[in-house]
Amino acid sequence: MHGCKPCLVGMRFIGRQFRRFRYVAGLAAFAAVVGAWPAAVSRDSQLPAPGRDEVATATKGDFLSAERREELRVLDANGGIYQDAQLQGLVAGIVERLAASSDRPDLHYRVVILNSAAVNAFSLPSGRIYVTRGLIALANDASELAAVLSHEIGHVIARHAALHAPITARVDPFGGFGARAFAGSNFALAGFSRTQEVEADTIGARISARAGYDSYGAVRFLTAMSRNAQLRAASADEVPSSHPATADRVSIAQTNAGRYAVPGVAERDGAVMLANVDGLVYGDDPNDGVVRGRQFLHAGLGFTFTAPPGYSLTRSGEVLMGLRAGGGEMLLLEPAAIPREQSLTDYLASGWMQDLDRRSIAEASLHGLPAATATAEGSQWSFRVLVVSLDKAAVRLIFAAKPGTGDIDQAFRDLATTFRPLTAAEIAAAKPLRVRVVTVQPGDTPAKLALRMAGVDRPLERFLALNGLSAGQAFKPGDEVKLITQDGHVGHR
Repeated sequence: MHGCKPCLVGMRFIGRQFRRFRYVAGLAAFAAVVGAWPAAVSRDSQLPAPGRDEVATATKGDFLSAERREELRVLDANGGIYQDAQLQGLVAGIVERLAASSDRPDLHYRVVILNSAAVNAFSLPSGRIYVTRGLIALANDASELAAVLSHEIGHVIARHAALHAPITARVDPFGGFGARAFAGSNFALAGFSRTQEVEADTIGARISARAGYDSYGAVRFLTAMSRNAQLRAASADEVPSSHPATADRVSIAQTNAGRYAVPGVAERDGAVMLANVDGLVYGDDPNDGVVRGRQFLHAGLGFTFTAPPGYSLTRSGEVLMGLRAGGGEMLLLEPAAIPREQSLTDYLASGWMQDLDRRSIAEASLHGLPAATATAEGSQWSFRVLVVSLDKAAVRLIFAAKPGTGDIDQAFRDLATTFRPLTAAEIAAAKPLRVRVVTVQPGDTPAKLALRMAGVDRPLERFLALNGLSAGQAFKPGDEVKLITQDGHVGHR
């Protein structure tokens, strides 16, 4: 998504406008994506740092019941569990090795791989660690993944989440960890102080080195994260303020690596890591909805639509968000829970959106799909609403535009008319992108191999970032590198 500060400001403003319309269900996710919800972005400025004695106010039972709720929210927000027994074994083995080398080998951990394209990892006080497949795809060896996992173990050992639990429960209306799990480019959950993040970095570096991993894995992975964020054109405003800037994190990681490195011991296990990520799903899964340029297609529900020219689309969980260049128009798509006995027009009139003009409600048909539309007016934004009934579910799309941005009704009609069922052939052809590991051959160059990438923008830059390579860096025949391909094919030479 091509972001800029004015666009992000517009996104935050429209988030407040949507909130004014009581659009709560979709907004919880929407606000988490764009950072629009005040409670989620200004926690550090509103609340004093807790003292360690405050942990006593949350009992073990409180944590267990709360964490069960958070687990369900996290899974729901991140596509559930990614099913890959071999990869799960690798990650669990790294965690077990790190735990045995920590200052608290008595603590027990359970690691869960999330079916999310986001680059993220986080932990709960009980020792449950979550890592996304998107993060795993970015790692080039086991020491880089160990750096992430040891950082999370550091949070657990230092009881950082436990320190925040009483405050989190008090101020976060969307369930704490689950609502913030949409953040796509951070090691841990927003809400930790900078001091706690640095402490977790330090603890993690010590654990990783003790376990025999290359202590510079954190440096390489933080650099990879930074390059990945640049490819996503993320502005600094998208990074929670509780996390030190990436440059600071890299500097700290460099210092820690030199301090804790064990002479003669620097295990990376690059070949093992690459063998386990070969075939890993990359990006969004078409069965859960996937963005292809301006097109959004959902093979699982069997529909597609195309955003107008100038739009950038971003998917997070079940929510799709679109922003037009300049920030004058936005769209938001999410599931709609409509009882079987309720008509689409009655659903629009049921009060879930405040100030909706009931006189504007009208039935429609989009390429054979039953639909209904309505309008609502805000002080600075105009809204058009579309609800569509599908075979397995229903979805609702909210389109918003500022006055003076053009004919909103025509723009809305143009958007709505692209909404159609997928054909059987399109559903069958909707395959996820995958990571494929290939062996470098004589004459191969980064530019040549990047031509074999499929389904991604800026393929050369993404190839370099994905493989931890610098521009102009050479590799030799026999090296193994990662490509992004579609349906298992790695292109032609």
